[in-house]
Amino acid sequence: MEKPTFQKYIHEVFEEVCKLEDRNDRIEYLKKNAFKQVKTVLQLCYNDKIQLSLPKGKPPFEECPEGREPASLANAFKPIGMCVVTNKISQIKKEKIFIGILEQIHEEDANILCAAKDGTITNLQNKKYRKITKSLVEAAFPELLK
Repeated sequence: MEKPTFQKYIHEVFEEVCKLEDRNDRIEYLKKNAFKQVKTVLQLCYNDKIQLSLPKGKPPFEECPEGREPASLANAFKPIGMCVVTNKISQIKKEKIFIGILEQIHEEDANILCAAKDGTITNLQNKKYRKITKSLVEAAFPELLK
């Protein structure tokens, strides 16, 4: 499989993983295509030690408008660490930061990020990503769950 010359969206990586029937193929594909933001989403979903100080569910936010290119994931995800429970900034500020991230990224990736925050990626959109399980993540990246 050739390496892409551009970075895929998170949902594109997850969709490709879920198309693969063989578990070992899913693990290999994930390893080859898991850039930092994919790993961040997987950690948020499955690492019990990482907790965001955000309410459950999808907050109200304006999706990235049609025709405007979503921000690069690397730039959009930078402030996610400010939303963890141990950060001393106000709850309102944490929620504004999270909404700001959601408004900068692709709509599908925003849905995934909201589901990851709540640990519910496998239930998202009629279980579209049901193969992105904790055991798959553990097999591909055991260090993410420690």
